[in-house]
Amino acid sequence: MSTTPTRPEMPQAESPVPSYGTPRWIPILFVVLFLVSGYLVYAGIHSRQGLEMQLSQSNAQISKQGTTLDKANSQIDDLKAELDLTSQKLGLTQTQLAEARKTAAVLRREQVQSSKQLQAQIGQVQQQTQAGMGQLSNELGGTKTDLAATRKDLASTQSKLEGTVGDMGVMSGLIAHNQKQLDQLVRMGQRDYFKFNLYKSNHPYRVGPVMVQVSHVDQKHWRYNMYVTVSDKRIEKKNKTLYEPVQFYTPDAMAPLEIVVYQINKNEIVGYLSAPKDQQQGKQAAAGPSTK
Repeated sequence: MSTTPTRPEMPQAESPVPSYGTPRWIPILFVVLFLVSGYLVYAGIHSRQGLEMQLSQSNAQISKQGTTLDKANSQIDDLKAELDLTSQKLGLTQTQLAEARKTAAVLRREQVQSSKQLQAQIGQVQQQTQAGMGQLSNELGGTKTDLAATRKDLASTQSKLEGTVGDMGVMSGLIAHNQKQLDQLVRMGQRDYFKFNLYKSNHPYRVGPVMVQVSHVDQKHWRYNMYVTVSDKRIEKKNKTLYEPVQFYTPDAMAPLEIVVYQINKNEIVGYLSAPKDQQQGKQAAAGPSTK
């Protein structure tokens, strides 16, 4: 049987003796509390000063707003007074407006009636104008027809006009055999023409630029005698027949003047005097009575 070795015993330590002195954290705690109290006092004072400043500013704003409110109240009173006055004026204006509307309605009715009357008058004028235009068109159509007939008649008349040799051997122009052909010659405008109807007389009558005296008329044989006075020169023309160009000159004429008789009555001859266009004296109007 074995034996177990025995462990030698260790010497036991002595127990520490408790100490009863002041702990270190207590002073630190006092310092912290002091600092916190100081901060709280400072913060309270600072907050109080801020509150007092805000209170002062609020009081100033309240005073300012009170002044503004007083002004606003004053303005409101003024606006009320103006509103009352405007209301009174508006009442008067509404009355006038009602009268104006009434007058405008009357004027509108009158305008509508006048417009209807004007339209009716315009319709009548248009109808009259259309009728007048129709009548004018008819008249123009008739005028064109008449003009065409006149042109045809003139052409026919011109074809009937004849030229012959005068009593001085000078070729005469176109000779008119009646009043209608004479009118045609006048319209052609190649010479100046002076119509006459002269009776047998003992004194001359003016025909254009000359003086003419009928001394003898033979209706049976269609003959006549006359005296022509040109620039104080008296020329006798004897035994002249119907449609014969009786020619003579004036001192300033380049072509002869002609007397043509196309109708012989008892003691009367009817015809015309033709003169060149450059014969200034030929532009004088015939004067004197056709009978003595």
